[in-house]
Amino acid sequence: MIPNIFHFVFGMSPDFGGKPFSLVHYLAIKSAIEVNKPEKVLFHYQYEPSGEWWDKIKPYLTLNKIVAPEEIFGNKLCHVAHKADVIRLQMLQEYGGIYLDCDVICIKPFRDFYTHEFVIGQQYKPKYVFYNSWLLRIGTAIRRMNLKAFREAEIEGLCNAVMMSQPHSRFIDLWIDSYHTFRSKGKDDIYWGEHSVFVPLALAEKHPSFVHITNARSFHFPLYNKLGLKYLFEKKAVFPEAYAHHVWESHSWKDLQQLTPEYIKTKDTTYNLIARRFL
Repeated sequence: MIPNIFHFVFGMSPDFGGKPFSLVHYLAIKSAIEVNKPEKVLFHYQYEPSGEWWDKIKPYLTLNKIVAPEEIFGNKLCHVAHKADVIRLQMLQEYGGIYLDCDVICIKPFRDFYTHEFVIGQQYKPKYVFYNSWLLRIGTAIRRMNLKAFREAEIEGLCNAVMMSQPHSRFIDLWIDSYHTFRSKGKDDIYWGEHSVFVPLALAEKHPSFVHITNARSFHFPLYNKLGLKYLFEKKAVFPEAYAHHVWESHSWKDLQQLTPEYIKTKDTTYNLIARRFL
């Protein structure tokens, strides 16, 4: 059984990667608490945030100050994102529970997944994503036809922004062990997403009984491309399969940093309509 403990990782560098703790991060954590009623919320950090929204959420958290790793298995972790990738896996390995990025807003309780050993969601390739209603129906029909070539073409990998695990699950042990081959030197090299997106997919294909994979629409939809972000922050839509929306902070920060309570309360968008209840 996956324990109902939530994990967030933040503040791996003193400048917070140019994205200080803000309203969107508050809403991510507050939504996880209100929707999922966790036994505990562990906030793992090296540099503690500050500000209005941090002060409001801090009383709900169990703080765990850490030192971000500089390497794993002798392989240097050059970017803070990769340090955070390793920490989230290590914390799930030790404690079990649910890991969320601080840009994931919860909609429905996750308890449906807690009987599995390890849970992670697919991440679509933008070119194969349907938003238009009739195209969506066609895409759904194709999936139900179980056309292997189409399924393989549409899936980019597995996304580590939402993960659920029993302590020391077989899948997470294998995933951490895979870091013996970690080789990314930073955001601009071809190995940037290798161990966060592509390696878990390869492991899942090799060990399908170790992991429960959810449809991308459970957590990671709409996508991070221009149309996907438009559906999140400009249009108003409902995605019935969604348990949460990952709002892709690295692609949407220009929208996220401008959010205010007043804007969320008065502007009807997909994101705002969900976020209002957590203000």
